[in-house]
Amino acid sequence: MAGESALFCQLFFLGIPILIYIGSLVFGELHQNKLLLKLDTEEKALEGRTNPVTNLSKPSQARQIASSSLVMESISVGPSWWQMLMGGIKNFFGGKIHSYDKMLTYGRRVVIHRLRMQAIQSGFDEVINLRVETAMISKKSKGDDKTAAFEFTAYGTAIRYSASQD
Repeated sequence: MAGESALFCQLFFLGIPILIYIGSLVFGELHQNKLLLKLDTEEKALEGRTNPVTNLSKPSQARQIASSSLVMESISVGPSWWQMLMGGIKNFFGGKIHSYDKMLTYGRRVVIHRLRMQAIQSGFDEVINLRVETAMISKKSKGDDKTAAFEFTAYGTAIRYSASQD
């Protein structure tokens, strides 16, 4: 009886973390896919509008500029437990950490989309000199640095052209 109880305890304490990580994989994927679909819909709603966002340093049009302003957006995105586990394993062996790809792509797309929306709502015609910075936010845990989140910051120069062409 004592052997069965010890075996049950070992299986229980081994099985719970595995179930948590599998649950993180399933629910994390579902949640991230839902967020990406929502972002796709919002981006498609802007198709055909003339509010370009570019990393070029010169305006796309040779028109008089009425005003310009700095626009900036930021977002923090955290990986799921499954992504952190897979990232930790891959980090140990070296190479590209593919488990973070979806999260990093989402963060960059969201911050650029929000920057574009901010420029549109403020009445600007385009954003030039776009820069996107990514920073890893980590926490110390027993002497180890653990990834807690990624911060994405996008900024650029929003331009409003004069109404009349010179």
